[in-house]
Amino acid sequence: MRWVIRTPSGDREFEVERRPDGLFRVVDGERERLVDLVRLNGSLSSMRCTEDHRSWKVLAHREGRHWRIGLWRGDVALEVLSPAEAVEAESTAAGSGSATVKAPIPGKVVAVKVAEGDAVEPGQPLVVLEAMKMENELVAERAGTVRAVHVGAGETVDAGTALVEIGE
Repeated sequence: MRWVIRTPSGDREFEVERRPDGLFRVVDGERERLVDLVRLNGSLSSMRCTEDHRSWKVLAHREGRHWRIGLWRGDVALEVLSPAEAVEAESTAAGSGSATVKAPIPGKVVAVKVAEGDAVEPGQPLVVLEAMKMENELVAERAGTVRAVHVGAGETVDAGTALVEIGE
């Protein structure tokens, strides 16, 4: 599953998959690692990177999407989001003005539920995107008017592709 890790220094996207042998396959861009994570006690875990056999004690405290991770260098505050949540959070943080709804992950456009000139309200469905055998309904984060629709049903899109533009 793809995850976006949001830190004060920026966002990074990871793909994490649990293998049948219990190890986690973690892909960060072009780099792939196998990680063994063992819960020791409560929020304390041991994490070992199998490629070089380095290991760390990791203290993790979770509150919703927010994590505080204790490592040997000190604490790190993280927010862990799915790609769709990351796009939603970015749109919400943008405030007023125009907004561009982008594909959070690569996929196929199943349906476009608005047309140019339509008035939309927050939460109104705009586009349905199928990715990894799941349908993701992308919604308007603010009220406005659809200025442009850049995709049609049946099209395949990459992550970050502009789908719909909304203006005031």
